[in-house]
Amino acid sequence: MNLNRSDERALAFAGLLQACHLVTGLARTGMISQDSLVGSLESVFVTNPETTLDVYATGNGVRTGLRLIMEIIGDLNFSEHGDTIRYVLAVIALEKRLRLNPEVLQAIGAGISNIQEHRIVQGLSVADEACVNRLSELYEGTAGRSEPRIRVQGQQKHLTNRANQARIRALLMAALRSAVLWRQLDGRLSQCVLGRGKLLKSTYRAQTILN
Repeated sequence: MNLNRSDERALAFAGLLQACHLVTGLARTGMISQDSLVGSLESVFVTNPETTLDVYATGNGVRTGLRLIMEIIGDLNFSEHGDTIRYVLAVIALEKRLRLNPEVLQAIGAGISNIQEHRIVQGLSVADEACVNRLSELYEGTAGRSEPRIRVQGQQKHLTNRANQARIRALLMAALRSAVLWRQLDGRLSQCVLGRGKLLKSTYRAQTILN
């Protein structure tokens, strides 16, 4: 699969968008696509990838995110995805703050390694409750303490459900992982506006390769 840097950046942005979209869905409806959940959470544990595709299960882990780029950026459908866009911006801002706090980043890295070791020993899927809870606790104890905190909005009955709370925090960790990768690939918000055509072209290329 021959992807250039712009295509890889589109994949990382799709990962960020997908994780935030899943947070929106959980908060509003309490429902989530299991395949998309697995794709997002698996990216957290790919810490030394050879290629960007490796982070997202050869691209299959961000199919929803790629579709969302076409829908939101391509069709300019911002109103329907207002909460998702707000979370994306909040996670990008969080990643920027954490860059100035290497101790927290080190704690996140160590925590992810510990969860991965436990997951392998126990034979757990990333979507298993035990793994999700550990990711949730890691987020809450590290990135989740950074002010201003990300405020998730939705239906109270879903926001107070403990399983949903854990999945939301775990997905915010996945969103942060993609935000880090996107920034490492020279991602900038201006590319979504001024470079909109290039982003859409790269997204289409990625979708074509996956198909």
